[in-house]
Amino acid sequence: MSSSQAAQLQRGVLVEFDFAVLDGHSLLLEICRTRLEKEGVKLDAQWMARAMGGKSFSAGLNALCNRQHKTLDVPSVIAECNEAFAEKLTAKLSAVPAGFLAFVKALLAKNIKVVLITRLESETVLPALADVQGEKLVVLHDVPNGFGFITWEGWRRAARKSELHDRLCVAVAASGYSVKGAINDGMGVIAKPNPLTDYQDFSGCDVSVVEYTAKMAEDVGRILRV
Repeated sequence: MSSSQAAQLQRGVLVEFDFAVLDGHSLLLEICRTRLEKEGVKLDAQWMARAMGGKSFSAGLNALCNRQHKTLDVPSVIAECNEAFAEKLTAKLSAVPAGFLAFVKALLAKNIKVVLITRLESETVLPALADVQGEKLVVLHDVPNGFGFITWEGWRRAARKSELHDRLCVAVAASGYSVKGAINDGMGVIAKPNPLTDYQDFSGCDVSVVEYTAKMAEDVGRILRV
C-alpha cells in the first residue's frame, strides 16, 4: 500500500475539546452573564437555551436582546467574551481529566489520529498533554461559528485540515447541536452531555458517556471497524 493510500485510510477522532473536555459551556455562560448584566440584559441557562441555542454567537445575542427589548454593541461584546473565554479555558488546562488522557493514549496505541479542536493555540494546550504526545496527536486551532457547538461545516473543515476523511472519523461532542453537525457530515459520534446541554436532542449518536475512560477506545474501534 502506498503512503497516499495509507493516508486515505487513516482513522481519526475529532474532539470538541473546549466543551467536551474543559467544561466550556458553564464557563461561557458565566462570562456572558457577567458581561451582559452590565448592559441590563439577563442571561441564565434557560435564556441561553431558548434564545441562543443552535445559533451563531451574533445571532444568539441579537435574539436575546430582541426578546428583552434591549440594544447591544454585539461585535464588541463578542470580542470581550471570547477573550475572557480563552483565558478561562487556559486556566482549566491543569484540570484535564485523567480519564481523557487515558482515552487519548488508548487511541494512539491503536494508530488512530486524535485531533483536539480548540480556540486555544497548540503551544498553550500541548504542555497539558505532555504524557500523551505523539505524531498522531494534533491540536487544531479553530473558533466555531456556533455558540457553544460545531456545525457540520466546522467538523468537515477540521477533518480536512487534519488530512482525514470525514467518514473515517468519530466526533466527540458535548451538545446535541454538535452531534447533529457531525452526523450530517457523515461521522460517527460519541456524545458527552453536560448539565447545560443534556436537554438537547442527542439521538443518532453511537455512544453517550458520562466520564472518559480508556475503554472508550474500544467503542471507537467498533464504530470505525478497526
